[in-house]
Amino acid sequence: MLMTTVYSLKAKLEKKFGGEFIDKEDEQFHVGRSEETPEQRAVAHAALEAERAAALEAYLAAKPKKLSSKLKKKREERRKEKEQEKQRKTQLLVMKNQNMNPLDESFQLKDPSKIPDRLVMELGSSYYDEVGNKSDVACWRYEPDKEMWLITRKSGHREYYGKESQFESWTKSDLKSLLRAPYYDPVLNKRGPGWAFHSRLEKEVRTNFATMKTAEPIVRRNPGVRDSYTRRTVKSIIWPPTNKEKVIPLTKKFEKGILRNFRFWAYDPTLAEAVIVTEEQSIQIPNSYDLMSFHEEDILILSNHHIQTPEKYEECAKSWTSAAANILKHYLFADPPPGPRDPCV
Repeated sequence: MLMTTVYSLKAKLEKKFGGEFIDKEDEQFHVGRSEETPEQRAVAHAALEAERAAALEAYLAAKPKKLSSKLKKKREERRKEKEQEKQRKTQLLVMKNQNMNPLDESFQLKDPSKIPDRLVMELGSSYYDEVGNKSDVACWRYEPDKEMWLITRKSGHREYYGKESQFESWTKSDLKSLLRAPYYDPVLNKRGPGWAFHSRLEKEVRTNFATMKTAEPIVRRNPGVRDSYTRRTVKSIIWPPTNKEKVIPLTKKFEKGILRNFRFWAYDPTLAEAVIVTEEQSIQIPNSYDLMSFHEEDILILSNHHIQTPEKYEECAKSWTSAAANILKHYLFADPPPGPRDPCV
């Protein structure tokens, strides 16, 4: 119907303005076509549509061509390569601490006879290395064992900071948000470095950061994009990336069989951590990476028990059970068997 209307309109224009709209090389659209009656044009159009429908039915009815064995093999190799690359990216990046203590680079020089008792993990690169995380702070804590602050964002992202000066890469609004978030410190007498920085941050917020350097957000104009109400150019505010740690030490290796009298483990949404309860004690695990400090038999116990949590936080708790499964799969526990291993197996 549309093509018929176009042909009719073209014929009328050709008749009115002469040969201006004539394509001499295309006999199908000659001026003489305008002499056809509407009935003739309708019959021609119906025949064309029937021919197209028949061609489409023949195409759909035809059997698909079989792929050659060479092409099948090539596609299978590509699929395997993609799976292996995906496993390498998702695998936890861990390196054995053979030569130095993660908290002291001169560890072996001070006492060569002492054996390192923990692992070091590379956090790898992420999107937030280039752009700051605008997600609000859910909670934060100081870990005396690692001598670091752990910041947990509401998006679930975790960041580690080893020095107070690293917080100078934060904006004023983020530091105020940090102070408002729940803070946890295992040192109860409020005399450790964690509490000292917390007190300093309270003072800086009261004085509008009189003695502390802070970062400023980056404001970018978007030329050609205007607000429909104010008619002004739209501006984008970008948070600068923070100076967080790239390599962190894990928790010291736990005693083998520490979960022998295991009772249950649960996810605490307030502090975004897992709590493991045994007959003798309760163990707080602030980060799922720290599960690699358990031995194989203890990780096997955790992987065989469901983590308890309110229904609202089930998705967050699943990351802990998934971490335990990956540790077993890739031999990332504290006492892996000797010999080379393929990380993609």
